[in-house]
Amino acid sequence: MQAPPDPSLVDQFRALRESAGGLWLHDRAVITVRGDDRLTWLNGVVTADLRPLPAQHGMYTAIVAVKGKLLGDAFVHRADDALRVVVPAAQREALMAHFERFIVMEDVALEATPERVFTVQGPAALAATEAWAGRSTADRLGRGGVDVLVDEGGDAPSADGVTPVSREAFDAESVAQGRPRWGADFGLDNYVQEAAITERAVSFQKGCYLGQEVVCRLEMRGHVQRQLASLTQAGKIPEVGAEVTAEGKVVGRVTGTAPPMDGGPARLLAMVKYAVLEKRPSLEIDGAPADWAT
Repeated sequence: MQAPPDPSLVDQFRALRESAGGLWLHDRAVITVRGDDRLTWLNGVVTADLRPLPAQHGMYTAIVAVKGKLLGDAFVHRADDALRVVVPAAQREALMAHFERFIVMEDVALEATPERVFTVQGPAALAATEAWAGRSTADRLGRGGVDVLVDEGGDAPSADGVTPVSREAFDAESVAQGRPRWGADFGLDNYVQEAAITERAVSFQKGCYLGQEVVCRLEMRGHVQRQLASLTQAGKIPEVGAEVTAEGKVVGRVTGTAPPMDGGPARLLAMVKYAVLEKRPSLEIDGAPADWAT
């Protein structure tokens, strides 16, 4: 049997699940959008409906190309004088160029600003950070959370109720909660439906936006050819990239793993063929049984 995580990692998992855990998101960067037309313009180039977003709140969304493939995911935070779009750092330059192509007559100005992103996640995150200036809601793991954009060179904010956690713990908890990660579980080769982020990131009532035709067509067709799925496996944790098989045939690959907690199995994310996801046959990974997560 696979040994459980060491005690310090267990404490970090519990902070993220039961209280509040904080860390720097070094792989995220900020695009600031200003101008009188910033909200209506940005609403036309992302998949979520930003119009009802209150100040000091964030909304998860995706950015897709005209032909529907993903260019990045993001949290859009609404401040009084700007929208701050927290995007994958490696994609910021490409996203800036993409956005600028679609500014025509609108009063919109874009800037790659130097803030760093500190996030606090967990059911006590809002209460623990109540006194923090500039915080904005950002539920990254499904239990509530906030992002704080810290000026370059600034220190991480702190509070008695916030436990520092590692990126290892954050990523593993993302996998355990079925929250796919840009650059690990999905990326530029995927559609939003393949990434299994449609429910969180896409509005089908908002009206037109870039790439809408493809996103809607895939949704109406009923499925894509492959999709991320949550799995479990007892025993040894497989490596990322391990083959998922069904009835002796390769049907997918593991994209992310989370160690077992409290005696349970390891949790996995895997990109699998949609036909297999629909039928849910018995699975194996590295010759050992794997199960569909409930």
